[in-house]
Amino acid sequence: MRATDIIAGHGNTDFDAFASMLAARLLYPEATVALAGTVNRNVREFARLHADELQLADASRLELDAIRRLIVVETVHASRLGELEPVARDPKIEKIVFDHHGDELEEWADPSTAVQSDDGALTTTMVGILAEREVVPSATEATAFALGIHEDTGSLTYATSTQRDADALAWCLRHGARQDLLGDYLHTPLARHERELLHALSDALESVEAGGEEVLVAALAWPEYVDGVSNLAHKLVDLTDCRALLLLVEMEDRVFCVVRSRSDGIDAEAIAAALGGGGHMQAASAIVRKPLEEARRLALKALPQAVREPVRTRDVMSRPARSVASDESVSRTMAFCQRHGQSGMFVVDEERLVGSVSREDLDKAVGHGLAHAPVKGIMSGSVVSCDEETPLPELRQLVLDAEDGRVAVVDRERLVGVVTRRDLLRALEGPEEGKAEVTPSLAAELRTLDRLAPVTQAIASLGERREGVYLVGGTVRDILLGERGFDIDIAVEGDAIAFGQALAEALGGRIRTHAKFGTATITYRNGEHVDLVTTRTEFYDAPAALPTVERATIREDLFRRDFTLNAMAVSLAPEQLGRLVDPFGGRRDLEQRTLRVLHNLSFIDDPTRIFRAIRYESRYGLRLEAHSERLARGCIEMGLVRNLSSARLRDELQALLDEGQARHAILRLGMLGADRAIHPHLVADEEAAALYERVLELRAELGVDAPAWRLGLAVLARNLSADEIVTWLDGLKVRRRDADLVAGAVT
Repeated sequence: MRATDIIAGHGNTDFDAFASMLAARLLYPEATVALAGTVNRNVREFARLHADELQLADASRLELDAIRRLIVVETVHASRLGELEPVARDPKIEKIVFDHHGDELEEWADPSTAVQSDDGALTTTMVGILAEREVVPSATEATAFALGIHEDTGSLTYATSTQRDADALAWCLRHGARQDLLGDYLHTPLARHERELLHALSDALESVEAGGEEVLVAALAWPEYVDGVSNLAHKLVDLTDCRALLLLVEMEDRVFCVVRSRSDGIDAEAIAAALGGGGHMQAASAIVRKPLEEARRLALKALPQAVREPVRTRDVMSRPARSVASDESVSRTMAFCQRHGQSGMFVVDEERLVGSVSREDLDKAVGHGLAHAPVKGIMSGSVVSCDEETPLPELRQLVLDAEDGRVAVVDRERLVGVVTRRDLLRALEGPEEGKAEVTPSLAAELRTLDRLAPVTQAIASLGERREGVYLVGGTVRDILLGERGFDIDIAVEGDAIAFGQALAEALGGRIRTHAKFGTATITYRNGEHVDLVTTRTEFYDAPAALPTVERATIREDLFRRDFTLNAMAVSLAPEQLGRLVDPFGGRRDLEQRTLRVLHNLSFIDDPTRIFRAIRYESRYGLRLEAHSERLARGCIEMGLVRNLSSARLRDELQALLDEGQARHAILRLGMLGADRAIHPHLVADEEAAALYERVLELRAELGVDAPAWRLGLAVLARNLSADEIVTWLDGLKVRRRDADLVAGAVT
C-alpha cells in the first residue's frame, strides 16, 4: 500500500492508542491510520466490526519509501513502532507526536511538533483539540474515544485521572458514543482457551517482595497463541485484589509481558521498559524475543528500580501533636479542645503516651459535675497508634478504625505527631485547589472610570444578588493599559440572565437575552451597553455550531481564554470592589510586555490565536515569550493553520492587516512561517512589509477609498499566478467584488 501520510501507535495496541489514532485522522484527514504489530483482542474485534467505516491499514503492507509524514500517538519510543521504527528515525521524514506518558522525547522527535499532556488518557487530549476546533466525530469514533478514556483511566478510578478525562468522556457521550457497547468491549467474556490460560496463570502466581510491596508474578510457556493477555491481567487483579502484578507468557517464540500496578510504590512502566516496552505507572506491556527464563530474570532484576518511595505517615502527619498531662483537669482539657477545634486530646506523662480522651467524654464529665477532676479518670488507655514509617494504605485503615478518627504517631512510646481524618484526606485526594491569586486592588482605578460608575452603583443596589460578579478578559486588560474605550464585559458566577434582568431594571435599560448560552446584553442611557455571561466552560456539538455551555467557576472561565493578559477578572461586588483575580499572572506579563498562552495546547485548540497574538504584539508592543512562540511554530509546522475554516482565516487576516502597525504584523507572519501555511506561495517578508507601508502612504496621499486589508492581501499574494489567486480568494470566501479588485491589483 502506498501512502504519504501515516498515523501510527505502539504495538500491542490498546483502545487509548487506537482511539487517539482515529482522533488524529480527524485532524489530518489526508492521513492513513496504520496498525503496527499486535492489537489487543477487544480492539481488533471493534476494528473488524467497523472496518468499512474506519478504513484502517496494516503497517506491514505499507511501502515505507513513500511515507513523507509520520504522526505518532501514545509513545515517544521509536522501538515500539514495529515496522515503522526506521521511518521514525529517518531525519528526512516529517514527524508529529502526541503523547501523555511524560517520557523524555527521543532524538528522532522534534519538540516543536510534539504535543505532550498530563491527561489520564491521550484520547482526552485529542478530544479536547477536536472540541475546540469544532470537529464532530461519527458515533463509531465517539464510541472508540470513550473506550480509550475508560480503558486508560480505569473508568476514571486511577489516581492519574483528571477532570479533563471526565469532561472528555461526557463529550463522547454527547456525540453519540454507544453506552451499550462500552461494557461489551471493556469486559469481554473469556473463551475456553482463555479460561484455561487464566487458570494456569493463577496456579503459577508467586509472591515477590519489592521495597516492602508485594508483587504477584506468573511466568509460563503456553503451547498455543492466546490473544488478550492484558485482559487476563485485569481478571487476575480483580480475583486476587493484588497491588501489583507481573505476567510473562511465552507463545510462538515470543514472551508477552503485561504489568499492572495499583500501588504508588510500584511503577509498571519501569518493569516493562526493561524488556523494551512501555506504558504508564499503572499499566504497561512489552513483547520480547527472548527465552522465558531470560525475560523473567530481566523483569525481576528491574523490580528494585521500579520501586517508588511510598507515602508514609511521616509525610502525612501533623506536628506537634497537642497533649495534656494525666493530672490536667477536665475543664482545662475541654478548653484546649475548643480552642484548637479538636475532637479529643492525647494524654502524655513524662513524654510517654499513656492514653487519650474524646471531646464527647469530656462533655459528659462536665455534665456530671466533674469539671475539676483529673482527666486520667475518664481517659482511655487504648490508643490507636503507629510509627512514622507506616505506609499510607495501612495508615488509612488505622484512621478508619480509630473511633475519633485520630491516630497517634509515636517513636518508642514518645508522641511525635498525629494523623487526623483531614490529614488523611489531604494525602489521598491532594490539597484543595488553591484559590486564584489576588493581586492589589484596582478599586481606585475603577472609581476614575465615569462610564463604569452607573454600573457599579446599580450592582450595589441589588443587595444579596451581587455575589460573584466580575469584569473580565479584555476589559480588565484595557483598564490596566489605561485605555478609555473599553467594553463592559461582565461574568456572573450563577445565573447571568436573572442577574442581568435585575441589573437592567436598576439601570433603567433594556435587556436582550440568549437563554441557551446564559448570556445577555443590556442597553441603557445614550446607547451604552453591558454584555453579561455566565462563567462557563464550552463544548461543541457539531462543526461551526454554536457552543453548548456548562457553568463553571471564575477560574475555570478564565482558563478557557487565549492569553494570560485576557485571563484576569475584577470583582464588582461592593464589599470586594476592585479585587483583581489573576490566577495565571496576566498583570505581571502585561507589565513585562510579554504575551503568554495559558497551556501547551492553546494554539492547537484554536490556531486563530496565532493571528491574534500577532495583532496583540502590534497593538500593545508585546512579544510572544519563547515557549509560547515555540508552540505557535509547532502548530504551524503540524499543518493545523491550513485546516482552519475559510471564513475564520479570512476574518483573522482582515483584522491583522487592519492593525496600525502593519509592518510588524507582516514580518511576524513570515518569521513564524504562517504565510506559507496559509498558501505555499504567499510571501510575508521585508519586501512585503515595505511595499505595504508604501501602498498605505499612497492611499492617504491620493485619498483612495480602499480598506487596508484588501491592499494587504494584494501585497502578500503578489507572487501568486492569476489562477492561484482566484482560487485562493474564492477559498477564503472573499466577496466577489473585493476578490476581483485584489486579483486585478496583482495580475
